[in-house]
Amino acid sequence: MNKLIIGLNKQELDTPCLVIDKKALEMNLNTMRIHGEKYHIGIRPHCKTHKCSKLAKLQIEFGAIGVCVAKLSEAEVLIENGLSNVLITSPIVTKRKIARLISCVEKCPSLIVVVDNIQNAEDLNTVAIKGQLKINVLIDLDAGIARTGVSFQNAVELGSQVHHLNGLNLLGIQSYAGNLQHIHSFEERQAKSLAIMQQASDMVKTFKSKGLPCSILTGTGTGTYDIDVNASEVTEIQPGSYTVMDVEYAAIEAMNIPSFKTFKHAMTLLTTVISSNRAEHVTVDAGTKSIYFDLNNKPCIISHDGLEYDWGGFGDEHGKISPISGAKLPNSGDVIEMIVPHCDPTINLYDKFYLVEDDIVVDVWDIDLRGKSQ
Repeated sequence: MNKLIIGLNKQELDTPCLVIDKKALEMNLNTMRIHGEKYHIGIRPHCKTHKCSKLAKLQIEFGAIGVCVAKLSEAEVLIENGLSNVLITSPIVTKRKIARLISCVEKCPSLIVVVDNIQNAEDLNTVAIKGQLKINVLIDLDAGIARTGVSFQNAVELGSQVHHLNGLNLLGIQSYAGNLQHIHSFEERQAKSLAIMQQASDMVKTFKSKGLPCSILTGTGTGTYDIDVNASEVTEIQPGSYTVMDVEYAAIEAMNIPSFKTFKHAMTLLTTVISSNRAEHVTVDAGTKSIYFDLNNKPCIISHDGLEYDWGGFGDEHGKISPISGAKLPNSGDVIEMIVPHCDPTINLYDKFYLVEDDIVVDVWDIDLRGKSQ
């Protein structure tokens, strides 16, 4: 089937679908590679964004030191596809998942997992010793989201307890302030993120002063990729959305400019007009099952001037496109190209990326981490 698609103009693809401009993607990866080299910081991209092992491998080719994922099932797919140095950024706590984790460690000894309480650490330690393994761990700090992570006040105690567990190999600290990534003002985002990451850097120093191993301080997202590298002890960053970008990230301020244009909008969504009987709008084949619903951001139409997309109460399968300031509506069969509001959950709705060069399909990549939420 893929052979029949290679060589098509993207306008000929069945819709709705996700298209990635290969040159723009590689430009984004290279920009991040250069950034890491400039600041002597490792780039560990977060695969929760693109959910694609082929793209993860491309990130490694562009200098990434490894990758990270949010869920164990995502790590399993990457490891099966030959990737190593994978970090799971959320705790793994149940017996069944810990058993699956052990299977991953057997195949990929460089795997790293985070812990934020001693019970979880002891459970991991028990199965590691039973399997004559060492599990690499980071202490997950609560950087202000109140989602996961140990408090700064209790981090040293937990670090000391973990360090004395023979089945675990303490490597350092994770501190990810996801709640700060989309703050619109660059100055505010910079001040708040640096405050947290410097506090985490001070914790690194404290760990080392107590004789605790701490060669890694990891965290950061696309919104703070150029901020957190200035914290004194950061060794690596975990940007995700920079690969393809979206409306949400484009809306924030960057350093010295009013919009975030460092990375290109490499991914777009194609949708087709399927009904044009109304004078005030047309209906397209992409609804909430095709585009993650965002209360604050709508898709941005780039193929036609003066048009606006809205879910419009049209349901799961359909969307509404209306004219702005008297613009001409498209006809039935016309293909509309859009930048999506939030790339991560939108990508998770699809099976494939269509890679294009000069609008011609040159490859098809499976989104093989899609639906891996366990």
